[in-house]
Amino acid sequence: MRISTGQWYRQGVNAMLNSQAALSKTQLQLATGQRMLAPSDDPAAATKVLELDQLLSSVSQYQRNNDAAEARLRREENVLEGAGDILQRVRELAVRANNDSLGAGDRQAIATEVREHLDGLMALANATDTNGEYIFGGYQTSVPPFTDDGAGNFSYQGDQGQRLLQIGSTRHVTTGDPGDSVFMGIDDGSGGTTDTFSIIHDFITDLDNNTPSGATLTALDNAMDQIQTVRTKIGGRMNAIENQRGINDSFGLVMEQNRSVLEDLDYGEAVSQLQQQQLILQASQQSFMKVEGLSLFNYL
Repeated sequence: MRISTGQWYRQGVNAMLNSQAALSKTQLQLATGQRMLAPSDDPAAATKVLELDQLLSSVSQYQRNNDAAEARLRREENVLEGAGDILQRVRELAVRANNDSLGAGDRQAIATEVREHLDGLMALANATDTNGEYIFGGYQTSVPPFTDDGAGNFSYQGDQGQRLLQIGSTRHVTTGDPGDSVFMGIDDGSGGTTDTFSIIHDFITDLDNNTPSGATLTALDNAMDQIQTVRTKIGGRMNAIENQRGINDSFGLVMEQNRSVLEDLDYGEAVSQLQQQQLILQASQQSFMKVEGLSLFNYL
């Protein structure tokens, strides 16, 4: 079969262009550190990389949810710590008020301080998180959960909702507690129930009347126990968050390693390939130049 000069010329040029393209690709791989420069380089691996990217994106979202849940629970914990401190101080005052050596004037002075503590407790019960949402309102986060009509009647305006955040592929955590489970439904020590605010308000009334009662101590102890129970639950949730954060980190690391295997370049192999491609290109160029110079006129 005869090969025309034009055909031979095109074949030579195409061979050099192909060698140059292969060399250029290897150089780009070395510059970027990526084995795949386009999905077409390895369609199966590219598909797997997309799946891994989606998993890693989910893990990142879970970690952000962990941070958000932890921040909200820590805020609730701080508020409840403050509420517990107030109740502890009121209890100390109740013990003091029940001392028979005190007179009406002494108990009026105690009542003045207790009123300040009642206001402080109401402020904590209506505290907001960093987003300006009321912590203890359940799903009703835009209105104060507790109200006082000024006559000693306290009511809860929230609901029993508890919001959840997904912190893992199959794990959720509760990010708050409804206020009625924290400050309401307190055992009053006589077979009935009351609320934390009414306990303190009734104590103030007793002080004003100079008739303190030991029942106040029992009710205060029950109120503190209820708050401590909620704080214990919060501690358990925060431990769960920390545990899940570690699980997410480990899973993410494995996914990163798997993606690295698919994407990252083997530099030793790439350098060896680059050298080989350079030799091939040089050989093609030299061969083309030599053959191009051949002509029958050289032999006439």
